[in-house]
Amino acid sequence: MFTQLLRRLLPTAMPIAIPIAILGVCFSGGVLATEPRVEGEALSLQQAQTLALTSDQGIEATSHTRDADALDAGAADQLPDPTISVGLQNLPLDNFSMTRLPTTMLAVTLSQTLPPGDTLAQQALAADARTAAATADITVKQQVLLREVRRFWLTVYRDEQTIALLQHEKTLYQRLLRSAQTAYSAGRARATDLVRLQVKLAELDDAIAQKMGDAAATRARLARWIGGRAEAPWPKALPDVLEKTPAGGINQQPELAVLRAQLGEARAGVGVAKAAFQPQFGVEVGYGVNAGTMPNTGSIGVSMSLPIFTGERQVPRLAAAQQRAAAQQLALDNRAAELQAERQSLIRNVASFNQRIEGYDTRILPQLRQVTQLAQSQFGAGGGDFTAIVDAEQALIQGQQQRLDLTIDRASSLIDLRYLVENPS
Repeated sequence: MFTQLLRRLLPTAMPIAIPIAILGVCFSGGVLATEPRVEGEALSLQQAQTLALTSDQGIEATSHTRDADALDAGAADQLPDPTISVGLQNLPLDNFSMTRLPTTMLAVTLSQTLPPGDTLAQQALAADARTAAATADITVKQQVLLREVRRFWLTVYRDEQTIALLQHEKTLYQRLLRSAQTAYSAGRARATDLVRLQVKLAELDDAIAQKMGDAAATRARLARWIGGRAEAPWPKALPDVLEKTPAGGINQQPELAVLRAQLGEARAGVGVAKAAFQPQFGVEVGYGVNAGTMPNTGSIGVSMSLPIFTGERQVPRLAAAQQRAAAQQLALDNRAAELQAERQSLIRNVASFNQRIEGYDTRILPQLRQVTQLAQSQFGAGGGDFTAIVDAEQALIQGQQQRLDLTIDRASSLIDLRYLVENPS
């Protein structure tokens, strides 16, 4: 639009000063901020993140799960409980006398089972891996929460900046309406110009009300974590984390840490399945109290399992454990590839947004301001159309809005990119 207006105005515009102060309303390079909604300090993104991390119950619940896994890991490599048995031996069934037969005794036996191979060590590795996965899962939830809070914070920022732009636009059209009324009295504007401006003001009131409602709704969702601070005023500028591209790769991404820990647990499961091919041992110690004249007796023994039918139990279990480990490895590789591709895509998106924003700052917006000045100069010199002023101002406003949209889109991409390359732990 602005190039068409420039072609219309350049041939007839004259570089002269005109006393048209009521039309001298132009936008600066940035978006003007509205008056604060409430008194108090502006809610920075860092403050919102800190409040959310300290109040989120989901992270606290995951911490309890991690603590439980850590306690389980401490007992994973312990021997099973010993067993004790007490029984009467050689008791006559005709009179149940304890002293009739010299061989009648009360026997007490204590036994301990020894798991096969390095089962206990592999179980400890699996338990440690579960603890590591739970620890990494806490970091994942922190990253997800930070991403969510950043998105909500950015949404409110966008709405507040859009409201500021709309209110500035409303002020402009109110001045244009007063100027049009003056021009109409002098026969230099049409009645349709007045109606057009009045309709535009009504549309702006509706748009402002809509954006205020959107901002209020987002603040209400953000209040889940930060309470009443969600009603604080918003900063006028974006923080560095939403403007600068972060460095780093995906190696420290907590999602991958969870998958690596799960892979470690699956590999420990393979170790347990392999240990089952070895025999299980048992040790027994007994003591017999003779009820008659015979002396008390003691006993000791060793038992051993015979894993001779491994095809029915051990082989299928080992194959299943190996399949689970292979599945975990593929899941890790696949997720790493997805995250890497997403990182590359986001980096290119941010670079594109940077280039487009620079284009608006260095070419598009300056030219739009030039068009606006030319339209005002031409009308002030008595050789222009009032509609051209409205079109030029509208083109400048649209340019400001598009520049804001690009800034928000870049910030949104940076939020996703920081989720991939940052590790808050």
